[in-house]
Amino acid sequence: MKKIFVFSILVVLILISSFSLNAAAFSAEHANFSIVYDDFKIPLTTFSIFVMPGEGIKISIAEEDRDKQYVIELNGKSFENERSFKWQAPAKSGYYPVKIKEKNKNGSGSEIKLNVFVLHPAHKMNGQYLDGFKIGSYPNIPADKKTYYSKPTGFLKIEKSLLDLNLTPHFKMNQFVTNQSNKFPQYIVLQESLLLKLEYFLEEVNKSGYKADTFGIVSIYRSPYFNKKLGNNTDFSRHLFGDAADIYIDNSGNQWMDDLNRDGKSTIKDSNILFDLAVKFDQKEEFAQLQGGVCSYKGNGVRGPFLHIDSRGFHVSW
Repeated sequence: MKKIFVFSILVVLILISSFSLNAAAFSAEHANFSIVYDDFKIPLTTFSIFVMPGEGIKISIAEEDRDKQYVIELNGKSFENERSFKWQAPAKSGYYPVKIKEKNKNGSGSEIKLNVFVLHPAHKMNGQYLDGFKIGSYPNIPADKKTYYSKPTGFLKIEKSLLDLNLTPHFKMNQFVTNQSNKFPQYIVLQESLLLKLEYFLEEVNKSGYKADTFGIVSIYRSPYFNKKLGNNTDFSRHLFGDAADIYIDNSGNQWMDDLNRDGKSTIKDSNILFDLAVKFDQKEEFAQLQGGVCSYKGNGVRGPFLHIDSRGFHVSW
């Protein structure tokens, strides 16, 4: 009888342990189909795109998924197609939610929530300001840089009411707030390529055995004004152009890089682990479109170590 009791307790403990592990497991949050926008293939259940007022938008269904019908819910109306959807962005800047769904399907993976953000045009700036938020002046782009740099034509408005909105499955709007100010609204530049890289790199990090539900953020967008205020002399930091992020893993919630190598300290050795993973990421053919800069930085007493990644279009490390 005692053996049966002990055995029962062991079974219960194993089941509890198994449940806890499954509950804590990372979920990539992919839909049952993929869409294509601006040559990027997007399988994520939530994604965001950034367009100018009145711009033509085309969302295609990935070629391998065109064996069924899809429905797009747009402006309170539904439209069906098996290949693509085209429409014109509203003339008014703001946030417009869209859904693309498998016809007659429900449940996890059957739809993609698409956040369409109509940007605030750069030509509406008042000098160096947009709605009281100081952006500064972007440099003229020399001919040898025009392949990978262009002045922003519009800015994403961050409002308090949108801070809890998921831009992708694992990244919320509040993670993209600048360090420039604690007031709202703020205006930033953000590229779809960076959102994709953050999500895919997060998946690769978890596959490598380092648990992270999201990344801690040191910095993403920096305006030309704020970049200079911080003492950065370069006019061509990728942070000015919306496709760079300084990140770290922070499961403890203390806004400091976790001890990834388990030596009892948080040092550049921990960010170097992410550096190695980022270099391998850029070497994979499936992520060739998202290649970019990679650099590991040590802490300085104010912040812990972190990793710089970007999606400039070619790999470089320093």
